[in-house]
Amino acid sequence: MKRIVAFTGAGISKASGIPTFQDMEGIRDKLSIDYFMSNTRDFYDVLLEMKKNIDKASPNTAHKAIAEYDLPVVTMNIDGLHKRAGSKNVIEVHGNFDFVFCTRCNKHFDFSYVNKSLYCDECNSLLKPNIVLYGENIPRYFEAIDVIGSADELLVVGTSFYTSTATMMVGAAQRAGIKVTTINKEAENEVPKYLHKILGR
Repeated sequence: MKRIVAFTGAGISKASGIPTFQDMEGIRDKLSIDYFMSNTRDFYDVLLEMKKNIDKASPNTAHKAIAEYDLPVVTMNIDGLHKRAGSKNVIEVHGNFDFVFCTRCNKHFDFSYVNKSLYCDECNSLLKPNIVLYGENIPRYFEAIDVIGSADELLVVGTSFYTSTATMMVGAAQRAGIKVTTINKEAENEVPKYLHKILGR
């Protein structure tokens, strides 16, 4: 059976009510490591607002179709919707809202802890979210490249190619001679339709 790997960006979650970064003016600047270090409270206020939106959202038919066909997923999204849709093999290359951790002793806290304090209760050092910020390296980069490299086809969904992550991941597939299919509009309709056509059921 043909092995399709999904590579997804913010556009796949638009129909779930989560705005893309293009829709949120100035958000990229506020999600940088520099901004985190120099404006930590405002940084977390922005993140908490984003999380509020994400918590209200549900996976849409594009997330569900990818889960139903059991496609491995490499996603740039931090909204967790692929996992909530039931996908088992998900690499969240930019992290998620699952926890924050101490930058010194590495103690983990539930994300909601930042409503109470931005500092570790053990060593009083700054807490950082489990999210890859602009200006940081991607810890799971090579793992993601391996998964993409195992595909017969890379299904790219909801990606503007604005981020270097998208350019690198898709570029790796193209250089390996892997077929790349892109669905950027109406993913909630087009992804289920496309997977049904290719994989049946």
